[in-house]
Amino acid sequence: MAESLLPSGFEMNGATWLGCALVLALGAFVQRATGFGLAVVGAPLLLLLEPRLVPVVLVLFGFTVSLLTLRHYFHEVRLGEIGAALVGRLPGNGLGAWLLLAAPMAVLEKLIAGSVLFAVAVTLFRLRLPVNRGTLFGAGVLSGLFGTVAAIGGPPMVLLLHGLSPDRLRGTLSAFFVVTSLMTLATLGLVGRVDVWHLGMAVSFVPAVLFGTWLANRVAHRVDRRLLQGASLALCTLAALGLLL
Repeated sequence: MAESLLPSGFEMNGATWLGCALVLALGAFVQRATGFGLAVVGAPLLLLLEPRLVPVVLVLFGFTVSLLTLRHYFHEVRLGEIGAALVGRLPGNGLGAWLLLAAPMAVLEKLIAGSVLFAVAVTLFRLRLPVNRGTLFGAGVLSGLFGTVAAIGGPPMVLLLHGLSPDRLRGTLSAFFVVTSLMTLATLGLVGRVDVWHLGMAVSFVPAVLFGTWLANRVAHRVDRRLLQGASLALCTLAALGLLL
């Protein structure tokens, strides 16, 4: 199924496609069950299986998940409060695009591993930082850098805004990521990192993502959320350490 979607010279056997589909299903499951995880779980594991899917396919699914979330929390959106972070995404995206073009894969792997470990740390240690234009701009820059290289743009913003009410946080961040995912796709397109086959491969993985979401809806409420989150964080950490070794 996957081979017909690939450009000439791009090879992916059935086992690799299946592995990528399972990773995305797992990421969707964790995302739906715990509120985070699609890119954090997906980036290091996909990088080990098929690096050319990162970051475009993850950005596409991240946009979709954010758009679906925004439908439920649109009334909580306060984009004006994080305008400085949106501005910060511009240089962050530019820096990320430059790294994708200039840095060797070994360096990108270390950067992606670092962004995953940063995401794990943000989840475990919710530090209180002052929220002002300067910190919002800085979070936007880091979000743009990590989001462009690995589709993991959430942790800097979560670290800064986790003091908001849960619904306000979900609404504001989902709107932020709808906008910034489009910015990232445009940036990647300008530097020649988006192709039609990315869209085709993303379409081929839609059933896996839907299955992971459906499974989470059916069984996640029966599993202790902290246990599930701890297991997903452990998996993310092991995958990131695998990239560093």
